[in-house]
Formats: sequence, C-alpha cells, structure tokens
Amino acid sequence: MIEKERLRFIDRPLIIFTLSISAIGLLMIYSATQTTNINLFYKQILWSIIGVFFMFGIIFISRKYLYTFSYWIYIISLILLTLPLFLEHSSQAKRWIDFYFFQFQPSEFAKLGLILALAVYFSTKKEIISHPGELALPFILTLVPFLLVLIEPDLGTAIIFPAILIFILSVKGVRSKLILFILTPVLSFFTAFHWLSWIIFIIILIIFLSLYRQSFVYSFSLFGANSIVGTATPIVWRHLKPYQQQRILSFLNPGADPRGSGWHILQSKIAIGSGGIWGKGFLQGTQHKLFFLPEQHTDFIFSVLGEEWGLIGALVVLTLFLLLIVRIITIMRSTRSEWGIFLLSGIAGYLIFQIFMNIGMCINILPVVGIPLPFMSYGGSQTILSFVLIGIVLNIGYNRYEY
Repeated sequence: MIEKERLRFIDRPLIIFTLSISAIGLLMIYSATQTTNINLFYKQILWSIIGVFFMFGIIFISRKYLYTFSYWIYIISLILLTLPLFLEHSSQAKRWIDFYFFQFQPSEFAKLGLILALAVYFSTKKEIISHPGELALPFILTLVPFLLVLIEPDLGTAIIFPAILIFILSVKGVRSKLILFILTPVLSFFTAFHWLSWIIFIIILIIFLSLYRQSFVYSFSLFGANSIVGTATPIVWRHLKPYQQQRILSFLNPGADPRGSGWHILQSKIAIGSGGIWGKGFLQGTQHKLFFLPEQHTDFIFSVLGEEWGLIGALVVLTLFLLLIVRIITIMRSTRSEWGIFLLSGIAGYLIFQIFMNIGMCINILPVVGIPLPFMSYGGSQTILSFVLIGIVLNIGYNRYEY
C-alpha cells in the first residue's frame, strides 16, 4: 500500500519538464508530418501515452525487483539484439523486429539493460577503481551490445554504449592511471586517420611516459594499447559502410558534395539559420514543408524547431532539457543507495550524450550519425525508453532514503 506521506518524494518538477518537452516534440512532429503522413503523428501520441503509463507505473515498483532482475534484463536485451540479425529485412540494415502494429528496436532496450547491469556491478565495488582487472567485466558488458549494434549496422547507436560506461565511471571514481588507459586510446583512434597526426601523438605520448615515470609494465602496456588502436583504425575505416564514411567526410566538408552526402547537414543549417531569432511561426517552416530537409520528423526534429520557433524556441527547449538533467542530478545527490547513484548517473549520461549528439549533428559540430532527440523525435522504442528511464529516476527519488 502506498504511504500518502511519501508521495511528497515524487519529483513533480521532473514530471513537468518531461511532459513539457514531450508536448513540444508532438507539436514539431505534427508540423513535420501534417502534409506527408499524419498517421506518424497519431502513432507518436500513442507511444507517448504508453510511455507516460510506464513512467508512472515504474515509480511504485519495489527497488529490489529492479536490482534483482538487472542482469536478467541485460541478458534478455542481448538475446533481442541478436534476433534482427537472423530475420529477413527489406534493407541491409537489421535493426528492427517487425510486429503487426509496431517495429521494435532492440538497441533501445539494450541501453536500459546496460545501465542496469553496470549500476549493479559498480555498486558492489566499495572503493575507487585502481586496477585494470576491475574494468574487465564492465568493459565486456559494454563491448557485447556495442558490437551487436555495430553489426546491424548502426554506428550512431553503438557509440552510446561506451558513453554510458564513461559517465558511470566518472561518478564511481577511477585512478589517474586508468583514466589514461581509457582516454589515450580514444585520442589514438581519432589521430590515426592520418599517419602524420598519429606519429605526432605517439611522440607526445612517449615524452609524457618518460616524464610520468611509472613502472615499465604500465608504460609498455599503455604504449602497446595505443599502438594497437592506432594500427587498427585504418582497418576499421576500410570496413565501414560507404555511407558511414561519407557521413564523416561530409561532416568535415559538407560543401564538397552538397547534393549528396552533404545534403542533410546543409539543409539542416539552412533551416535553423532561416528561423532567425523568433522563427517563421508554427506550421510556417518552408525548408521542411518543401521537403528540402530530410528525416525531419526523426533525426532532424531540432531543425524543424529552429526554423519555426527560432533561437528563442530552441533556447526554451534547451533550458527544459537542462532543468531535466539538473533534477536527475539533484535526486542522485540526495539518494543514499550507491546502486541508485550509479543508475541515475548512467541515465543522466545517456540523456546528456544523446541530446548533445543530436543537436550537434543538426548544427554541424558533429557528424550525422542518426541519433534521435529524446522525447521529441518520432519513434516508439526510443520514446517509451525515455519515459521508462524517467520512471526509474522517479522511483529512486521516491525511495531516496533507502540504502
């Protein structure tokens, strides 16, 4: 039975911010689909209603069930991730399981599974992680869904999994030695796209290791890890799909192919820029009404917002997202459960990364990787997942004084 006095622990501002963003998203989807396929708007209303139902239902689920079944949810998510690889699809991408009324995207469920599994693992470690062996299991937990999604192929969704791990690690605490093991291979990966930049990076790394004066085993291992990543990067590049290579090249120079791979970025920038300060007005956007803007109801929904509501509208939405993240962090700081802390850090990290990637893609500070904007982009799986995650946050806040 629900205790009435405990209802005050339900974070009402978080609910208001979530529903406000979702409502704005519905308006933008209506604008983007009213002249093409209005049924998408009605479907999104349905997904949002289902998501809200899950959000409020999860609040009162016992935390012990969430904790106990975390690894099971993770395992089920991996099984679901493998199913599209064996099903027939009309395109080369194998990302969905087709039901009669609904296309389910298992990668969205896998994000939830990974967050739950990592939160349980790190809650069992009472001290700051100081040994690489302690990262072996979380690395494997992250690597498996990452590779399965990459095979689909869906590079944009795949990179979210390591981002979740990094955000949780930042809260858990990692010794500086391990931070170098995590960050330097990433730098090695990005510099290895050109042999000269990678050689310069390796020289800097060697100089740093000579000054850092750690054990030979540590220095050799760090150098070896960066060498392996740098050597493998050109191989990875050659095995990327042509459209993935074009997206990266178009990000670096969208004007090189304005009618091909650079079309998405250029049209998105035109749409947002044409909105000016106040925007053209609701339902008055020309870029998406004349179908210049691709994927306008999914990946580029923020561009529709920028064109119709201008800079002011964009700032309103960004402020709502900021307030939503702040509320999650506030609940995280007040909860007594270490498991709850890591769970909320994973959820906050996921939302921050996905919001940053989507908006960065729309304004051309990041490559086009096909990541939706939470609560605003069209899509049943990601909409329901977003509401489920907020429901978990509300659940932790409702039980914040339990260990």
